[in-house]
Amino acid sequence: MKILRVNNNIKIIFFFLLILISFYRSPYIFFNGRFIGEEANHHFLFALNNNFFSNLFYYIEVAGYYNFIPNFFTWVATFVSLENAPLVTVYGSFLIILLLPYLILFRESVLFKSTKQKIIGSLLLFLTPPFITEIWVNTLNSQIYLCISSILILFITNLNSIQKKINNLIILVSGLSGIYTCSLLPFFAHRYYKNRDNYNLTNFSLLILTNVIQLYLILYSKISNKLHSSVLTNDYNLDLLSNFVYNIFAKSFFGRDLTHLIWNKISFLSSNYNYYVIFSLICFNVIILLNIKKVLIFLKKNFITNYLILIFLVISVIILVGSLHNQIGGRYAVIPGVILILLVFYFYNEFKNKVLSYFCLFLLTSSLITGIYEFRPKYKINLKNPDINYLKDLDCLNCPEWKSEVKIWRNDKNYLIGLWPYPRKKLDLKIKNE
Repeated sequence: MKILRVNNNIKIIFFFLLILISFYRSPYIFFNGRFIGEEANHHFLFALNNNFFSNLFYYIEVAGYYNFIPNFFTWVATFVSLENAPLVTVYGSFLIILLLPYLILFRESVLFKSTKQKIIGSLLLFLTPPFITEIWVNTLNSQIYLCISSILILFITNLNSIQKKINNLIILVSGLSGIYTCSLLPFFAHRYYKNRDNYNLTNFSLLILTNVIQLYLILYSKISNKLHSSVLTNDYNLDLLSNFVYNIFAKSFFGRDLTHLIWNKISFLSSNYNYYVIFSLICFNVIILLNIKKVLIFLKKNFITNYLILIFLVISVIILVGSLHNQIGGRYAVIPGVILILLVFYFYNEFKNKVLSYFCLFLLTSSLITGIYEFRPKYKINLKNPDINYLKDLDCLNCPEWKSEVKIWRNDKNYLIGLWPYPRKKLDLKIKNE
């Protein structure tokens, strides 16, 4: 009992430590707030000019899917002053980010069994390179954190009645906030088939509902030619494979800067990414073939590995088909990258092979170190080359300060309010009855 209490105290202290680390990453955003482009241009503007029920069902037709989270938090933001409205979306999305360490630290899971594994797992799903600045504390990308939370829920065990209801709510909100979680339907169906209980039936039923809603909206937008032209299309070639390997495999474990350093300074396969991809795939296949018997036995007996591999494939297909402008990197690479890290972490803990264990440890250590380095970018090239300075996603480097922009707008209602990512985004704020 005493050990259990000590472990709980350690986890609580560590949880609050992660909150402090979050403020270190972007103090400006937490103290001043900010709106990301479509948060203000679409969701907040619509919430200001419509009633609750209209706003509840609002979706951006060009995107093609329903995103509940920005609808909800921008509606809440209408109840505070215009000057403080962005703080609502910032802290709302931050609560969703904190779901990950909460689920890892305070729930029993077959992925994270001991307190040590829970702490390491929380770091991996908070600091590693996939969690890029682009998705940090904005409601538009909360769907990514919600999907990862839903994946974690698949492996959670020994739930009490309150925890089950919380998980049901997370699944519902996740499914209504994007198609990533909807793609997990087959896995929750399998969980219900294996367990046949009301909890898994509820999760399965909720995902059926959200799939029907999201698929209907996507098909409607596509048929009515309102869906963005680059969605549901792609140019499949070897360069696409190279981008996939670079953004999802390489950057997840070595980060952006180290990957580029290796590419630029230690290149031995000319200057073509495709050669690196082919070489890497050959090495990977050789390692698998040399251990094929052990790998097959392990996969046969281990549903966790099978789940993670299949989820990786499903999400990857969605990205390849549904990404905007055929992108593979950025926010689209987050979930597959996280799944790879979870796979390596699980292999390290469960696979009884010294060579593979050391290799997994190397990958996890590299991912953590590079993630910590990139968690708050330290570029000194702010104004010289701002387009590649990722600190702009976190700090105000000649940015449009929301309160100052609103002050100017109050004196000139035709003024276009500057938004993040600056200086490209603007808001034409028109409020009915004003």
